[in-house]
Amino acid sequence: MRIKSKLLVIYIPILLIGMALTGYWAYLTAYDSVREREYQLLTQTLTLNVLEIIDERRELLIESGLENVPVFREAYQKEVFEELKSLQQATDRHFTISDKSADTVVFSTMEHTVVPNVEDATIATIASRKVAFGESNINDADVLFACAEFAPWNWKVTVLQPADALQSSLSTIAWLTSLVTLFAVVTVSLLMGRVTQVFVVAPIEKIKSAASRIALDHKKVSIDLQQNDELGSLARDVEAMSGEIEQYVAQAQQANRAKTDFLAVMSHEIRTPLNGIQGLATLLLDTQLSDKQHQYASDLKSSASILANVINDVLDLSKIESGMSEVDVTEFDLDAMLNDLITLLGTNASANSTRLVYKSKNMESVAVTSDITKLRQIIINLVSNAIKFTHKGTVTISAKLKQPSRDTVSENHLVIAVKDTGIGIEPDRLGHIFDKFTQSDSSITRKYGGSGLGLAIAKQLAQILGGDIKVVSKVGEGSCFTVTANVQSRRMVETSADLDSARQAERASLPEGIKVLLAEDNAINAVVAQALLEQLKCDVEHVDNGLKAAARVEEGGIDVVFMDVHMPVMDGIEATKRIRKLDGELSKIPVIGLTAEAFKERHVSFKEAGMDDIVTKPVTVEALQESLLKLALNQEVSDNS
Repeated sequence: MRIKSKLLVIYIPILLIGMALTGYWAYLTAYDSVREREYQLLTQTLTLNVLEIIDERRELLIESGLENVPVFREAYQKEVFEELKSLQQATDRHFTISDKSADTVVFSTMEHTVVPNVEDATIATIASRKVAFGESNINDADVLFACAEFAPWNWKVTVLQPADALQSSLSTIAWLTSLVTLFAVVTVSLLMGRVTQVFVVAPIEKIKSAASRIALDHKKVSIDLQQNDELGSLARDVEAMSGEIEQYVAQAQQANRAKTDFLAVMSHEIRTPLNGIQGLATLLLDTQLSDKQHQYASDLKSSASILANVINDVLDLSKIESGMSEVDVTEFDLDAMLNDLITLLGTNASANSTRLVYKSKNMESVAVTSDITKLRQIIINLVSNAIKFTHKGTVTISAKLKQPSRDTVSENHLVIAVKDTGIGIEPDRLGHIFDKFTQSDSSITRKYGGSGLGLAIAKQLAQILGGDIKVVSKVGEGSCFTVTANVQSRRMVETSADLDSARQAERASLPEGIKVLLAEDNAINAVVAQALLEQLKCDVEHVDNGLKAAARVEEGGIDVVFMDVHMPVMDGIEATKRIRKLDGELSKIPVIGLTAEAFKERHVSFKEAGMDDIVTKPVTVEALQESLLKLALNQEVSDNS
């Protein structure tokens, strides 16, 4: 509910109650005033009219000396009665005269003569006469009365008036009071609404709009609000705060850029020697070694791989936290991808005496659209963990789509569960298992190794894909990690074109004798890369800086260049730009970048400088072959077109 509506909801009941109480008080005041006026009119009629008429007739009798003559007294009394009849017709009031001693009615203008009860009447002295007045019920009708005594003739004179006129007046007053109250409530509500809009709601909306701009742009804002009250003070505080936020954001962005640059440099500095270690260990394993030497070389390669995984985890986490991890959506066969992963991870499982089992539902002949790299990384992390903590047990990977796929692309929900029969997780650690640098207990790190980043990265990657990771576990019985992700899916209809493409991919291989120029300043990395390229039957020529590489390409005879990015004299970026400026076909020679920098945006900038592909260190023979095949296929496609 908006603040204006809330204020009106609060104000209007208060106004209604206040105005109702005021109207009720006004009604009671008017009620008393009307009754007082009616009683005043009754008493005046009694004292100034009726009793005056009676006094005049008695004085006439006294003046004529006939007061004690019954005949004449009765005649004059009849004249009084006639005048009261005329007065009744003129005033619409009734008159009654009763004999006090006999308690009988002498005269009345009413058909049914009744004398009102005056026990509860109010006594007052009016015009030197004692008068009783009040309200009574006669013949089931409310009447107002006023009465007084006329001692000389032993009379009790009463004036009666129906209360209908009074009730009518009071009803009119009640309606008028209600209408005035309602009008006052509406008027005051409109005025209060307008005042609230101008002095409260509008300033708050300006401040809210400014806060929204701050949240979106993180820029300093200016609020046009000149009020010298709490809202004005708040607006000025928000303006000041926005300036500070702008500074803090700028500092944070600068710090983030510095961190990214630092990680890029450290990635390069660590990956460069690591590339040499892994490469030399790989080459060493291909030579004649004794069993002990082979074990040492194998352990050396495994240690380097573990170190590379730790570095990758740190870089992945940094990219996620800095918001640089983007979703790269492609369509792929998820079932085939998972089968390949099971095959890939089967070696680790066998080494740990662990059996891998894969099950799927609604996945056969289905193409899924999502980020295959992130999904693969999540599954590898979870399955690798399950294998590591499950010795001589079973790891079951099950995957399903919640909805059956259609012929057309539609939204779907992917669920992948990784269940193991391993050591399990303590209940008090389940709530922290996805925290960074956290494992179930400190002894796990000592016994099984690891950085404690894999699950944290997997969970954040799943959230980037619109899903999450949940875990249930019991110590000694195992754990089950369930991954969800929002994907798109469709049924695949295999066509002859698809089959031809698959056959071409199977037949694709590198021709022998590709003339490769390797530009690498690190001697060990150069030896490793050259040896791996020679395994691919390439003819490799080596130079140690970008200037030499550009000059050698200009001489001709080079089919492809593997260009290290960071080199002395001239780096790989500048050398690539020089090659692209050469004349004719020399400017189109494929250039593949070699870099220890793992950040994707850096790879994009390398490609923008003219590189055709990027191979990340530590370099593997598979990565080199894939890159060469990609360029060869691209070249074949362009030649055919």
